[in-house]
Amino acid sequence: MDRQPRLKALTAKEQALKDLDVARALLGNHLHLATEELNPRVILRRSLREHTWVWIAGAGIGGLLLVRSLLPSRAPKFGRDNFDASATKSGLIALILSPMLVMARQAAVKYGTEFLQSYLTQHLSRPEGDRPQA
Repeated sequence: MDRQPRLKALTAKEQALKDLDVARALLGNHLHLATEELNPRVILRRSLREHTWVWIAGAGIGGLLLVRSLLPSRAPKFGRDNFDASATKSGLIALILSPMLVMARQAAVKYGTEFLQSYLTQHLSRPEGDRPQA
């Protein structure tokens, strides 16, 4: 005699619910893998590993532009050539833009110091065990 239990045939609704549960489980696995791969830290770490020289060059250019924009510009040299822009035109532009450049520099320095202070406070106030391994 056959001792194995007989499987009852599933109805269409039961089979659809079973397939739906299997699909949900697979979707959960894929969602977990996608969130790991699309994490900004993982993307940034992978990009830094694969394109190190591009990041170094970009940081150098960005630092140079930041320093050039934050440091006060040198006094303009008075040219005697006819090829220079007219003195009235450059003087008018300087009169209009100089207060805005000063305000932009002050705002950038203020924002930078606040950001750096909050970043250092946040990362230095953590206990030793909570710090990520580099």
